[in-house]
Amino acid sequence: MPLSLDLRLRVLEGIDGGMSKMQAHKVFRVSRSTIDRWLQVREQTGRVCARTDYRRGRAPALGDLVAFEEFAERHQGCTLAQMAVVWEEETGIKRTVMPFSHALRRIGYTRKKRAFSTLNETLPVEKSSGDN
Repeated sequence: MPLSLDLRLRVLEGIDGGMSKMQAHKVFRVSRSTIDRWLQVREQTGRVCARTDYRRGRAPALGDLVAFEEFAERHQGCTLAQMAVVWEEETGIKRTVMPFSHALRRIGYTRKKRAFSTLNETLPVEKSSGDN
């Protein structure tokens, strides 16, 4: 989690006001490498706020959700394995079944449920007529 903008501004104002990096490190309890990185980013971009345009982890294997949603609509009766085969035939890109599972979840599809629900075969219990 990035450090607050308020802390960043106070550290950089302290350095701009004549405080050394080592003093800022001790006073604000921010590592020297972090201070160096903040100074470098400010010099290059002119901003000091934390980046929000990054992605944690790997990018999804099926990144274009609009195209995938159209594909899923056309092949909504297929299993994941069948979708992987058809995807390879249509795009020439081979994928395993897991990217399809993740992409379906991202576009709001749920796992297949039973197509037909079974009727309850239990009969209601009849009351006995003998109250003796």
